[in-house]
Amino acid sequence: MSIGWLASMETGAPLLDAQRRALVERADALVAAIETGGDRSSVERALREFGDYSVRHFSQEEDCHLRGICPALQWNGAARADLIKIVAGFREAYERGGASPRLAEELSCELSGWVGRYIPGPVTELPCVVSPR
Repeated sequence: MSIGWLASMETGAPLLDAQRRALVERADALVAAIETGGDRSSVERALREFGDYSVRHFSQEEDCHLRGICPALQWNGAARADLIKIVAGFREAYERGGASPRLAEELSCELSGWVGRYIPGPVTELPCVVSPR
């Protein structure tokens, strides 16, 4: 049930693409930990790694001075809010029922939808490449 990174998700900005690929990879790791019925510590670790990376990723994108005009970055606030909602819903369901294949499938579906809405395909003429701090 992995989301997987596809070439069609690339924007053409190598650093931005690498960051978003890493975000998708961490989402896949979280889904895999749940899908395999991982113990609480492995699911918590995957959730923490996904959450921590998400925070760093969105913070770097928010720091870009072209965020309001760059087509690859315009979605930042909405994407972050939507992702927080998905993770909060997952956390609640996980606390109620633990790891299960059904929960993994639901989370994978939610995260796949999120990726489809917010990870753009090719963007021509990017005004910048998000640079690390």
